[in-house]
This record gives sequence, C-alpha cells and structure tokens, in this order.
Amino acid sequence: YAAGEATRIDRVTIEVNRDLREMSGLSAQDIAKELGARLSNHKKVSARLERDLPEGTPITAGLIRKARIADDLGWRCPYTGVNFEPIDLIEKRVDKDHIIPRSQRPTDSLDALAVTFSAINRWKGKRTAWQFIQDEGGKPVPDAPHLSIMPMNRFKEFVTKLDAKGHDDDHKRKKRRKEFLLLEEYEEKSGGFTPGQLTQTSQLAPLAAQDVR
Repeated sequence: YAAGEATRIDRVTIEVNRDLREMSGLSAQDIAKELGARLSNHKKVSARLERDLPEGTPITAGLIRKARIADDLGWRCPYTGVNFEPIDLIEKRVDKDHIIPRSQRPTDSLDALAVTFSAINRWKGKRTAWQFIQDEGGKPVPDAPHLSIMPMNRFKEFVTKLDAKGHDDDHKRKKRRKEFLLLEEYEEKSGGFTPGQLTQTSQLAPLAAQDVR
C-alpha cells in the first residue's frame, strides 16, 4: 500500500464484515454448515447449467445470476406462466426484467428482477409488473403471438404459489420479489434505500463516525 511509504498513510479503517459479525463464537463445524446453506442455491443452479447447457458453455457469474432468478420463479415466465430452459438464457430468448422499472427504483438486486421472454420485456416497457398485467392481461404478445399474458387472477395465483423456501437469505429474497410482483403502485419513500445504497452506507457510516469523533 502507498508504494511502501508509511508517511503517505494518514489513517487505516478496518471494517468488520457481515460474516465475521454473524459467525463470531460459532464452531468451525457450525460455520461450515452455515456457509454451505448459504451457497446451496448457487451450487444447485450452477450444477443445472453445467448439466443442461452444451459442453464448453462458459458458466459466467452473470449467467448464474440470471439462472438463480429463473430458479426462484420455477423456470417459468411470471407474466405468461410458460416454462423456459437454461438454453433460452444464452440464446437471449429470455432476459432479465426489472419488476419495478429501474428508472423508478434504481437497483439490480436479485429480488428486484424477474426473467421473462425478450418480446414481453420490450412490450412491458416502463410499467411495473402489476400495471403491465392490469393493462395487457389476457392479450397475445405483439412480437410473439404464440404467447399470451396471464389475466390478473391467474397472475396473482401464480405469484402467491411461488416457492419461498430455503436459507434465510433465499427466503427473504423470494418473499421480497413476490411483494414487488404484487405491488399495485410503487412510491419512492422519502429516505428509503435500495440494497446497493445500504451496502454503500454501511461502508461510509464508520468513516463518518470517525470524523465526528
């Protein structure tokens, strides 16, 4: 650091990360068990990609991220209820969709995203999932007439039945996504933070506290 010149360093701040705080006092066996539970969804999805995609397909972090969202949704489009496969992720037949438009809620956290057919993603535009279903429920998709948008009653039933099981992190993520899918109208709360902003804030707060002291 600082090319080995200690005089260039004014101060050092050590941030204690979440894992160290939460696992303090646990045995090595308990820590291994907790980490295994946290990574189980990631490993399960990665294994399916390796099994179902053509040999030699790069299993990138971005692809795993999309597949985890798809897995949360049971590998079904939340707007049509139609199943899709891992191959559709790399052939761009389906893609990520911001349930609440990014212009309204600027976050790319997993719970803010769904995976839907590319033609539907374009058609949905800057509408929330609820607004889109309310406007277009029961209609065929203009660029993909073989697909039809679910009517509102079927959409609500589909979302309600989505699995929310798993590690506590997985459960919270799935639960939040279901809430966003069924949100009739999004309002930005004064002083509200997205997950990304909270991460930045957690890093800045200790520095600010030092300055105050």
